Amino acid sequence: MTGKEKNFDNLYQKHWSELYTFAYNIIRDRAIAEDIIQEIFIDYWDRMDLVSIELPRAYLFQAVRNQCAKALKKRTFNEVQIENIAALIPELDEVEFDEIKNRLLSEIEQTASSVLPAKCLTVFKLRFYEQLSYQEIALELNISQSTVENQINKALKLLRGNTRYITNTHFSFLLSLV
Repeated sequence: MTGKEKNFDNLYQKHWSELYTFAYNIIRDRAIAEDIIQEIFIDYWDRMDLVSIELPRAYLFQAVRNQCAKALKKRTFNEVQIENIAALIPELDEVEFDEIKNRLLSEIEQTASSVLPAKCLTVFKLRFYEQLSYQEIALELNISQSTVENQINKALKLLRGNTRYITNTHFSFLLSLV
């Protein structure tokens, strides 16, 4: 085994598991996470002779993060947890951020339209798309604030049951970006 092969093998053995775990926690798909790590190590092998990488672990993690972001752009978002996307968003450039945000908002809107009852959907849209307060929604629809609150809670519960979004805060954060 040559020095290059030995160095690569040591790096692979030392970091494969933690890189895979990192990718899996973002992607939530074992096969895609394995493919990403495989491609990262192939690319690293190809670059070993061409460039001097002073901090290989940091380089590998950044490469995994970038590849996960690219993979998320190709994926339907009903398979992805919001907090994992939120962890990537600050690392993306503005164009990537807008693309992911728009796809995610579209997925939420499609899911909401298909699973929410009409009254619940109306309240949901007024709250998250028009950014109205509970009081403003109650006045506009001539219902009580507690009914508005119940409809919002019902909407979020139904959406969480039909997608993998985690908390009301994640919906609020994302929908506040509209």
